[in-house]
Amino acid sequence: MNNNDKSVMAYSSGSKFFHWTVALILILMLAGSFFLDDIPEQWQGMAYMMHKSFGITILALMILRIIWIIRTGKPALPPSVPAWQVFAARFVQYALYVFVILMPIVGWVMSVAAGKPPRFFGLFTLTLPGIPKDKSLAHFLAESHEVIAWIIIALLVLHVAGAFKHYFIDKDDVVQRMLPGRRNVDTPHL
Repeated sequence: MNNNDKSVMAYSSGSKFFHWTVALILILMLAGSFFLDDIPEQWQGMAYMMHKSFGITILALMILRIIWIIRTGKPALPPSVPAWQVFAARFVQYALYVFVILMPIVGWVMSVAAGKPPRFFGLFTLTLPGIPKDKSLAHFLAESHEVIAWIIIALLVLHVAGAFKHYFIDKDDVVQRMLPGRRNVDTPHL
């Protein structure tokens, strides 16, 4: 790494794996959720089973991601990034963590309260002891699940906008440090 403050340490391979795997599943889940009710009736059971299974997968990956971050840390933003932008980036990042973890938990409890607990990829049922079948609770959680989805979409827009700003306007290597195959980042782009 050179002394130029645009050169930054890249994220670890584990961090990149968790970031991109969760991002891919989450974006597909959010996009697909708009069409769940439009799926032909004979396929809806399978579609909801897959939706719930991938939601539980995201929950597990996010828990592992947080453990990974605690154990390995993450690189600091370059010194050229103003303090308010560091705060905004961290706020959006941590808010994403909270809501991406909260979303599958709410979905899981909602499914159990509706009497339709997740069958993890058809292999086994994930019940939650102590959660009764409760139509009003399931309805409230369904509404909450949708609100959380919109919050996540807004946070993703902010996250991607920040990445575009760093790449196209600031022309620093903040985006490159999360790309696969990068260790210390000090490469020209654009």
